[in-house]
Amino acid sequence: MFNVLEKHRLMMGMSSGGGSGGGGGMGAACYVYPDTPATPGIVTPNVVYDRSVYMNGSMTMDDGKVVPIWGFTDTAAGQMGGMDASGPFPSPAMRMNVGTIVHTRLTVPMMNGIHTIHHHGIEPSDHADGVGHITWDVNGTYTYQWRPMSPGTYFYHCHVNTVLHAEMGMYGALIVDPKEGPGTLLSGGPTYDTEAFWVVDDIDSRWHNLGWTAGTCGADVGLNVLQPDYFIITGVDASGTSAMNLPPISANMTVGQKCLGRYVCAGYHPQRVRIPAGLKAKIYISDGRALPNPVSTTGFKAISGERYDMIFEPTQAGDYVVEFDIVDWITGKVWGTARTNVVVTS
Repeated sequence: MFNVLEKHRLMMGMSSGGGSGGGGGMGAACYVYPDTPATPGIVTPNVVYDRSVYMNGSMTMDDGKVVPIWGFTDTAAGQMGGMDASGPFPSPAMRMNVGTIVHTRLTVPMMNGIHTIHHHGIEPSDHADGVGHITWDVNGTYTYQWRPMSPGTYFYHCHVNTVLHAEMGMYGALIVDPKEGPGTLLSGGPTYDTEAFWVVDDIDSRWHNLGWTAGTCGADVGLNVLQPDYFIITGVDASGTSAMNLPPISANMTVGQKCLGRYVCAGYHPQRVRIPAGLKAKIYISDGRALPNPVSTTGFKAISGERYDMIFEPTQAGDYVVEFDIVDWITGKVWGTARTNVVVTS
């Protein structure tokens, strides 16, 4: 492990070989604090998630444009990492019950730069938090040990050069079920029959040609200006079939059933969510914490990183359109709208 003086030198931009923009070499990042220490207090886990990093992914937008993406792979499922590797977008989901002892084992191939995993909304010990260069940045293998205690919708993401790496696609859903498991939102209820995952993101395709170190050495590479030209839901441009290998983003249910909508504001601009009154939506959980009483809603505004768990219980059949406006955080201008359907049959 580097000593404190070396860490300060790296963070202040005095490391040898420091560059000012894209590129892949470790020496090009001014602030990184790479290490692969042993996990303090490690115990036998209930579940292990193996993740690596891919840097050669892409997604094709509705207009045919191909946009580069990065992300995490599930190596236990045979998805390999590397500079030339591709993978799913968003990254593979993690799902477990409350009280589960979890190991997230991150392996970063040497040529893939420096990365971490931060389990957003979880409250682990500092050595398991994954906030880059405050703890350490991973180039090699590190095991994060944590234990979720509150059910709800969370997500995980890279926390090195965060503003760029999250934009590039280095995030995935993290679902914590109560002890009863899927089908129950909170211990003792409510229950649900089906669920939809709505991870809503804004994409500025100009950013997606940058290298992983862009902006870390003091150069202005434009990361203070996000002008989104694509609007996606769970890895799909506007609407379609989920890229998370989970249920489709278009929810299908019958009258009398209850559908759980798991919403994540994964973009940088605020989002205005509009829900048809006929869906009879009630919010039960906000940011992984249960509300004292469910709140009926036909819409709300969310900012980056917010999550809501809401249950729809419509009493009439219909094709209901849920809309997500991407709103400029300064001017209030609507950059674009992503849409998906909740199809209710009698």
